[in-house]
Amino acid sequence: MNTTDRIKELNNLFLRKTFPLRAATVSDYFTEHFDQISYSERSFSRDLKALKEKLAERYPSLEETEGDLIRYSKSENCFYYIRDDISAFPSFSEKELDQIASIIDFNKHLFTGGNGNGIVNKLRAISLENNLTKHKELTNWPAIELINEGDRSGSEHVKFLVDAIAGKKCIEISHKGLAATSKVKTVTGLPLLIKEYNNGWYTGWYLLFQEISDLQTRISLDKLRLFALDRIESIRLSQTTIKTRIHPDFQPADFFKNSLGLFRGTSAAERILIRIREDSWIKEYIAKYPVHPSQKTMDAFHYELSVEINEELENFLLRYSTELQVIDPPLLREKVRKKLETALSHYQ
Repeated sequence: MNTTDRIKELNNLFLRKTFPLRAATVSDYFTEHFDQISYSERSFSRDLKALKEKLAERYPSLEETEGDLIRYSKSENCFYYIRDDISAFPSFSEKELDQIASIIDFNKHLFTGGNGNGIVNKLRAISLENNLTKHKELTNWPAIELINEGDRSGSEHVKFLVDAIAGKKCIEISHKGLAATSKVKTVTGLPLLIKEYNNGWYTGWYLLFQEISDLQTRISLDKLRLFALDRIESIRLSQTTIKTRIHPDFQPADFFKNSLGLFRGTSAAERILIRIREDSWIKEYIAKYPVHPSQKTMDAFHYELSVEINEELENFLLRYSTELQVIDPPLLREKVRKKLETALSHYQ
């Protein structure tokens, strides 16, 4: 490893808050991951000094007010950055991106529909755009256009909520509906899960929430509510001490198990049989990207779903009505037919 690579790896180790960073542990890490035969304490001190200089270049005002940005803890016997949000290097190397990809792959439960790969691709695109220095003259437009996330986010609440969910902490949220006449309402309860709508990263995030009115509450799927994060006006820890009873097999994600989309009604899942038009483009698509986890292939043109019949399902069927049709149940088939007739009447 050359000096620059070592310093970058050292910076990465500082960003891993659980890594006990000192000369011996860094030496072991370099030996294990990079076949660095020897890494002396003297080399460690030189690299540490170089890293301090890099940090000082990036954060001159912070160094001026706080002093050294790298400090040593006697009680923990390790070095640390004085703040969690600083880093000596502003961009990702290919190696660092590969490490991020590995971490994302390890945490697949956080993503749906392969979105983990999408995030890595965005990071790679950013890296490529930031390193377009070999060309004398660049185009007046970006080389890559990624999906526009829009401003429906609520992402500023995510860090707080993730901590509250993991710690089973009771919180108070002030929430206002989208309608102009909506009033701000404050509710107290237990946050259980952050759900993204329609696989839209940074858009349409919702909080699955158990409202609590008694000091002892049994957590139940039937009592859960959804709140859009971008409609939460304020959020804080509750001073109320509560006792919750959560069954060992309880999984908040089961709230959405029988729904095509986000919202859950009161009806049970039903068997839905759909037929794909023989020459439709959607035939290959639906086989690769199932409409719902319950999807079963009956034959080359027929698919079965087990979902609740609600507005989201009907909207999906209407959206792709030129490519597929409902066979069963008859009641759903009739509802879709009537809506198509209504839509057709608007063009007559």
